[in-house]
Order: sequence, then C-alpha cells, then structure tokens
Amino acid sequence: MSSSASALRPAVSELRLTAFKSFRDAVLPLGPVTLLHGVSGAGKSNALEGLVALAGLAGGEEAAEALSAVRGGFAGCVPWGETELRLGCSVASPVGEVRLDVALRDGAGGPLVVSERLTAGGRLLVTTGAVDEATERIDVAWHSDGRQGDIRAPLSARGLATAQLPLRVAGATAGERLVLAAAEQLLTALRESFALDPVPALMRAWVRADDDARLRGSAENLSAVVARIEGECRIRFGKLAQAARTMSAAPVHGLGALRRPGADGALSVCAALDEAGGRRVGAGELPAGVLRQLAFATVLLTGPGVLQMSPAAEIPEAERLLTVLAEGLDLGVDRARTVELLRLAVEVAARGHVRLLATAGDGAAAASVAGVGSVLCRRNPASGRSELVSAPAPAE
Repeated sequence: MSSSASALRPAVSELRLTAFKSFRDAVLPLGPVTLLHGVSGAGKSNALEGLVALAGLAGGEEAAEALSAVRGGFAGCVPWGETELRLGCSVASPVGEVRLDVALRDGAGGPLVVSERLTAGGRLLVTTGAVDEATERIDVAWHSDGRQGDIRAPLSARGLATAQLPLRVAGATAGERLVLAAAEQLLTALRESFALDPVPALMRAWVRADDDARLRGSAENLSAVVARIEGECRIRFGKLAQAARTMSAAPVHGLGALRRPGADGALSVCAALDEAGGRRVGAGELPAGVLRQLAFATVLLTGPGVLQMSPAAEIPEAERLLTVLAEGLDLGVDRARTVELLRLAVEVAARGHVRLLATAGDGAAAASVAGVGSVLCRRNPASGRSELVSAPAPAE
C-alpha cells in the first residue's frame, strides 16, 4: 500500500489475544496480506474470531450479540480457568497509532465490559472505572483538555464504550476532538471487515437471480453475485474471469452464469466455468477447492458493495479499507493454486483498498510470494495454549 493510502485509510496493524479462547498474551501482527498457518486444531480460527469479536463490538452491538458470531458465544471465548476474556488491537491511522484494550466478564444479564482503554499516539484518551452490575453501567472518563479536566459519565457496560463515544462526546475542546478522531479511526478500521468461509456444498445449488446478490460469508449465493457482476461491470468481471483461468488446474477459457426459469417462473442462475471444447461446467459439478477459490477471488476483486456487510455509511468510499478474514485459503487445492491466490491478494492490496488475513494448513505458499506476511500458529505441548511465531515477509 502506498504511504498516502495508508495515511488516509485506518487499518488494523496488530491483534492482541491477551486471554481469548486458546490464546494467552499472544500478538498477531497484520500487514496488507497475512497468512496464518499451522496444523488443524492449532488455534488459527480462534485468532480470526478474535478480530470478528472486536468488529462486532465496534459496530455498536451489545457484547452478547457481537460474540454470538463466534463459535461458542461468550462462554466459548473465555479461556479455560479464567473468568473473563481480554482482547486488544492497534490501528495505524492519520492521528497516529490508536490502541484499544478491552475485557469482558459474564454478568447476571449477560456479558459486560469491565475494563477498556483507548490511546492515540501513546496518549491515554479513554479509560474506565467501576462497573455497577445492578444497572449494567460502567464509569467512563475521556480526555478533554478543558479547565475541569477529564469528563466522566456512566455508559452502558453491555457494549464497547468507544462505540458509544460519538453520541456522547461534544467535541467542544481540542482534547475531545482528538478522542472523537481516535474513536472514529478505530471503529472504521474494525467495522470494515468481512469474514469468509466458503461452503461448497451450499455453493453448488442454483439460486434465484433476484437474490440480493450481496455475497454471504458462506458464499452460498456466489452464483447470484457472479451473474450480477457479469451484468454490471465488464472490467471487474473480466478480472474475475482472468483469476478463474489463472487459479484453475484444468484449462479454463472463461467464466459465466447459466440461467433457467424456476418452477415459479422466477429466473435461477448457476455460476459456470468454460472449459476446453466449449463445455460449460456448472457449480454443481465443480470441485470444492475451485469453488472456494472462486469465492475468495470474488471478494478480493469486488468490495463492500457486493458483500453482505454493514460498512460505516458515514465514511467516504476513498477512506475505506476492507479487511477480508478468509478461513482455509488452501483447502482442497494444491500449493500452486494457493500461490496464485496470494499473488492476486498482494496485487489487490497494493492498490490500497483491501487487506487479507487468511488461514491455511501449509505456510510454504507464503514463502513464494513477495509481500505476504507469514505467521505460524502452534500449540505449546506443555501448556496446551496456542502460540504465534512470525516470519519476515519475502522481499519484493
């Protein structure tokens, strides 16, 4: 990403898994393209879910709802033997590095935020005090630079205090404006994320053409999205077709969508690849790995407009940076196909609009592609905890 793009668009540069699922005091550095790899059960999915949880909290959801998107919900996020979960992240932004650290504990009416800190450029801007479990309120203090010092107020402990600040902080002083700016940068970076774990068994079905054509996290409606792109944008569709040709082990000449009327008269569609001899192979006949890689390429080459997500509507398009959380990048495909997908990710990320955090069983593909950060996830045999070991990205 160019320096001007990175200065304009806030991006999560680090995820801190202080006490989350199988992790204790683990730090995951995030670059434009990061491959988190390791054997099954090492904890790779747990790390991705840490970012999913923070994104939900940043979206203003109550903790119970935000963590419902994570396997096991809140209870499944609290490490064995602990009473609370603790997460944090750092965001590179125009106001400097913004850091958030938060802890949640179960209360009588559901999980509550019991501790939260927000800093920018090393300066503490927001901190919390005691929690009143009866009223489910937490004392919050934020920087003001005013004559009366920091401002304090009780906010709901059911959600992230930082997500509530834009409606509570007046912005009357330079200090308050800094608080608002830091909160906006952090919330934007976290909210602009999309978790993708394609399910080939669902992707093979014909779908209605009048589907909303916004790709779901399971990619079950990929055929409708492909048909939409084919009809809306020739340039974008051409790039997607080229990606399908590059990543396929079999000779592929094109990409398209089959169409047929349904029993109710509504038009149904099915994504298809054009193979040698003029044969069109529909999604129902395509291998699982091909379908998964087609879904990954579709997300990288499109953006929030065709993804089922709720980006911050108040943020201009030029300031948005989509973070794709891709589960199982190499499932069902060989190393060569994974390399091609990583190359596509690096190419797209260089334009400054998309970042990728992906999991894979094998990390060898990352060593073949310049610009891919490689992080090994493994279990400590003595403690059973997940550990993260970073390797330098290949030089460009």
